[in-house]
Order: sequence, then structure tokens, then C-alpha cells
Amino acid sequence: MADESQKPAATQLAFPPPPDFFKLYRENADGTAERPLPPEPPEPVQGEYEMFGELHTTAGGMPPLEVEPLYRTRPDGTIDFREQLSLLNKELLFNFVRLLDCLVDRPSQFARQVEQIGRILRNMRHLLNLLRVQQAHATLHHTLSVEIADRTEALAELRQQSKDATELMQQVHDALQQHLQPVIALEPP
Repeated sequence: MADESQKPAATQLAFPPPPDFFKLYRENADGTAERPLPPEPPEPVQGEYEMFGELHTTAGGMPPLEVEPLYRTRPDGTIDFREQLSLLNKELLFNFVRLLDCLVDRPSQFARQVEQIGRILRNMRHLLNLLRVQQAHATLHHTLSVEIADRTEALAELRQQSKDATELMQQVHDALQQHLQPVIALEPP
């Protein structure tokens, strides 16, 4: 009991100990197992899997938009994300007001408005997912720029300190030469 009160709580440790069930598995120093080794982790899922009622895939890349696109692309195939997201946001607010009107006037006909709002939100999510690549590039560029600026500043500071130290050493050397000059002159050759 006294030993337990002296132990720090798991939340106070930087790296808390493993869970108690790991005491079931132990390996000797020579590699032989005194008790059975823990089971291997399961193989990673390949292909499609279902999570929270939605079908997902492990394939990389952008999932396709499952509804009709409500945004416009330029003739060269690019998208003005700011403009299109702004337009979709305005349309979302308009449809939300229409949904409220529908709920007040005709409560039985709200399903079409809810579907339209869902379509707008899916389009917005798709545009935001397309924007993530550019966001990652911009974040990486900013991070590297800050790191380069910090290193350049640190290097300039180090060079200045080195220059100051060299000047100080030269001053000390000159002062020693000046103070030792009379002593050197008195010494016989």
C-alpha cells in the first residue's frame, strides 16, 4: 500500500507504463519466450471497407463527387475556389431560409429542401478537399520559409558573436602585449 502511494500517477508521467495485460507476455533476454508472445497486429485493410455506415476505400486520390457539381470550372479546367465556395455558401444560406419557410408553411414537403442543402454541402466538401493539396503546399512553403529565416538569423547572430569574440581576443592580446612590454624589455637576452 505504501509503495502505491509513492508512485506518481500515470497522468504525471511523460510516458506512462503499458497496460496491465502486457504482463501476460514476457520474453527472456536470450529471445526465448517464458510466456506466449502477444499476437501479431492484424493486416491492414486493402480495398473497400465500411465505417460509420459509409463505404470507404484505401485507394489514394480524391473520391469522386457523388452528386451533380454545382460549381463552375473555367474554360482551362481550373476552379476559382474562393468565388465558388462563396457562391455555394450564399446558396446554402438561401436554401436554409427556404427550408425554414417550408417547415412553417408546408411541413410535409421539407425533404426536397433538405436534399438540396445536402447536395450543396457535399459540393462544398468536395471543393474543400480539392483545396487541401494547395493548402498543404502553402503550409509547407510557409514552414520552410520560417525555418530558413530562423536559421539565417541564427547564423547572422553566430557570426556577429564570433566577430565580437575575435575582436575581444585581439583586445586582450594587445593589452597583454602592452602590459608585458616593460617586463620583456627588462629581461636579459
